[in-house]
Amino acid sequence: MFCLCLSGILSAQAQTDYLQWETHRYYAKPGQTENFEKGLAAHNKKYHAAAPYKTNIFHVRTGPNSGAYELAMGPMTFTQMEGRPSSEEHDSDWEKNVLAYAEPIGETVYWRADKDIMYMPAGSENYDALRWRYNTLIPGQMDRYKAMIGEVMEVFKAKNLKASFMMYTRFGASQGPHVCTELGMDSFAYFDQYTNWEEDFESVHGEGSLQRFTEELNLCMDRSKTYDELVTYDADLSSPK
Repeated sequence: MFCLCLSGILSAQAQTDYLQWETHRYYAKPGQTENFEKGLAAHNKKYHAAAPYKTNIFHVRTGPNSGAYELAMGPMTFTQMEGRPSSEEHDSDWEKNVLAYAEPIGETVYWRADKDIMYMPAGSENYDALRWRYNTLIPGQMDRYKAMIGEVMEVFKAKNLKASFMMYTRFGASQGPHVCTELGMDSFAYFDQYTNWEEDFESVHGEGSLQRFTEELNLCMDRSKTYDELVTYDADLSSPK
């Protein structure tokens, strides 16, 4: 009975000890980009100015959803979600000044940060250039995948790389993608400036380790469904910091 009670307490704690965002994607209707952005910026500044309901806006620059806007509200728990802005005034503004100029794509997705895979060097909170890499995992391979991604984070830490690195998992049953890793940069020039990944990886994990890493990573996921997106954060359209 003691064990059952302790398990219940730990479970209750764990249910609110997470960082999770609710995300949606939209395209602006042809010829309506200016109206869409104007309405979105005003809506976020007025109705989503306070945590945990702040909303960040990202421009998707590459990948299958190029040109889309990603809206990420949070971080918030499911309990906090019940108190989200939902007044008649809020909903009317959203419909008339934002949705009227938008075309939604995809589905609502909840992305949860993995606190064990989180590297944020000084100043990274101001990075506004990001690469999101999406992976669809083979059933039963989450633990192995996470261990492999942990090796990546170890390199970032050991080499004090000037880029942030995080991992997010998709909440709930889904066909995928199941995981997104985020590389944050001051600008996309980082890709031209940093070219020592193989050398750095093997200096941390040993000679030949990168080949082993690649082979084992391939056992965790469906490579045919992996894709990247380069995205930029838009402060003007987002909630105030």
